[in-house]
Amino acid sequence: MNVEALLDDFRARAAGAGAAAAYAGLQRALGSATLTAADWLQLAEGLMRAGVPGIAATVAEQGLDQHVHAHALRVLFGNALRMVGERTAAERELRAVLAAEPGQRQAAVSLAHLLRELGRHQAAGEAMLLPWHDAAPARDDALATIGFLRECGLAARAFEIAGKALKAHPGDAPLHAQMGELALELGRFEQARAHLRASLDIDPAQPGLWVRLATAHRFHQRDEVDAMRVAAVAARRGTTDMVGIAAHFALGKIEADLGDIAGAVRALRAGNVALRARLGWSRAGWQAFVDRQRRLPPPHPVVTSPERGFMPVLIVGLPRSGTTLAATLLARHPAVRGRGELNWLAHLATYVDGAGGASTALHHAASLYAAQLRGDDGPARCCIDKNPLNFRHLGHAVALLPGLRVIHCRRDLRDTALSLWQQMFAHEDNAYAYDFADIAAYAAGYRQLMDHWRGVLEVPLFELDYEALAGDSEATLARLHAFLGLEPDASGASPPQPIRTASVWQARQKIHTASIGRWRTWAPHLPELEAAIAAS
Repeated sequence: MNVEALLDDFRARAAGAGAAAAYAGLQRALGSATLTAADWLQLAEGLMRAGVPGIAATVAEQGLDQHVHAHALRVLFGNALRMVGERTAAERELRAVLAAEPGQRQAAVSLAHLLRELGRHQAAGEAMLLPWHDAAPARDDALATIGFLRECGLAARAFEIAGKALKAHPGDAPLHAQMGELALELGRFEQARAHLRASLDIDPAQPGLWVRLATAHRFHQRDEVDAMRVAAVAARRGTTDMVGIAAHFALGKIEADLGDIAGAVRALRAGNVALRARLGWSRAGWQAFVDRQRRLPPPHPVVTSPERGFMPVLIVGLPRSGTTLAATLLARHPAVRGRGELNWLAHLATYVDGAGGASTALHHAASLYAAQLRGDDGPARCCIDKNPLNFRHLGHAVALLPGLRVIHCRRDLRDTALSLWQQMFAHEDNAYAYDFADIAAYAAGYRQLMDHWRGVLEVPLFELDYEALAGDSEATLARLHAFLGLEPDASGASPPQPIRTASVWQARQKIHTASIGRWRTWAPHLPELEAAIAAS
């Protein structure tokens, strides 16, 4: 039978009479047809491309009745079930394929992504690794696996796998880069520098790695190898491309380590000016977003789910205001799980708004977010999302997370602004950070939103000052524990967790107060800093 003809007929009927009529016509044609397993797979794939996964699932199941051992067809069946929300059935089908063929990569990848959607990150990682048991994967598959494990918060596992992949693919720049990034996350700074250098030796056109190389070390001499390499790249390339811009940010960090503030300002000013010109952040666009959030009523909260079994906690504030330090200290408590900076809330807010705040959309979004926070690494009283920019969507957070508590990190804006200006961020959400007037405008909108949320939301809110946390961490942490209902004398402590933010170095150091009032040392060289903050 001509499968393409069946699909053409289905699409034509669907365009004219709708999917139900097209499905009925397809079933009439199939009633007298004899199809091979490959035909059924082709037909089901075509239906998936046509945007009817429910019909694709039905057709795939029909094909499996005739070809029970057609593993590729069963994988497609599982994917179609996943797309229509039948996750339990989807997991069953994908696991059936893997039980019969453990190295079936497509089934493993599909199962891994399904489990990650459910917040089962440990299980997702194990599923993704199933094809590794027989043979080392191809280089691209290795990189995809490592990236997936990192996204699941399994940095130590990803580091182990990256090491194995590098043995199979020596001299690969992206693999060395992943090893370096993972070593940084895990606080293994010597290993990080070695792999970052190796990656840059092979391919120097990796902007972010120049910044990471400078981040992985505190410099004491200008003639250190890494310092000289960064300076040479900055001098040679200027700020005409992203590599040169990144080298200027890296050089600024090195000069600051050496105590040459004037030199640091020269390098950082050049990098910031060039990057701001490329990204073009809009103050008017940001203010429009703030005004829109303040006008709209937050969604109605979902009904409390009694099976949730944990307290959701958001740590919010401007980036570089102490959110990583607060999360790191809290995560040492055995009853706390830090989930890093999740990117779910902004996406779920857009999804809920796009659905008009419908109850079904709210419940679906709430289930997804709770699953990501809960995880599958053991029960915990508190689960923390420390994405500082979640302050933008606190109305949605309160609606999606019954029992939510919020820790709001505050810091002297001059210190925050200086710290922001020194960073080359990976995400364009922070495109305001390359000009002090833009930072001041962003901070003004942030203050407006936080004032708004305090006035309209009924949520326990802890105001955490960075200066108090750094100056008297023990007393401040005790207050945080009390706010979260944690026993202050709990025995034991969780091991250090991976850190992926710009604070990767600072958060591994002993708590100190050297960053309090740090802006004063820089002010003589940066008159625009104090001028912008004073005018905000």
